[in-house]
Amino acid sequence: MLHWHGDQFEIPPGAQGLAATPLCPHQAFAVGTHALGLQFHLEADLSRIEQWLVGHACELAAAGVDLHALRSGAREHGAALVRAAEAVFDTWLDGIEADAA
Repeated sequence: MLHWHGDQFEIPPGAQGLAATPLCPHQAFAVGTHALGLQFHLEADLSRIEQWLVGHACELAAAGVDLHALRSGAREHGAALVRAAEAVFDTWLDGIEADAA
C-alpha cells in the first residue's frame, strides 16, 4: 500500500476497521456490506503515482520521503497494485450486487 498523508480520521461508530499501518491506524473501514471508506488511493496506477510524485515533490521531500525509492517501488509493484485494486473493488461490488438480487 502506498500512502503519505497528514490527514487522519476516526472510524464511524459501528464501522469495522479493515486496514491499518503503524503510521495511520485507520486506513480502511466498512459500515455494513455496502459502505467502504478508504484513506489511501487503492486505484493508484503507475501514471497516477508519477503525477503525484511530480506534483507533491516539495511536500514529499519535506517529509523525508525518498522520491527515487517511491518511483522505483511504483515501477516494481505497479502492476500488482492495479490487480489488487481490481480484486478488492470487484469483490466489494459483487457483494453489493448479490445483496440486491
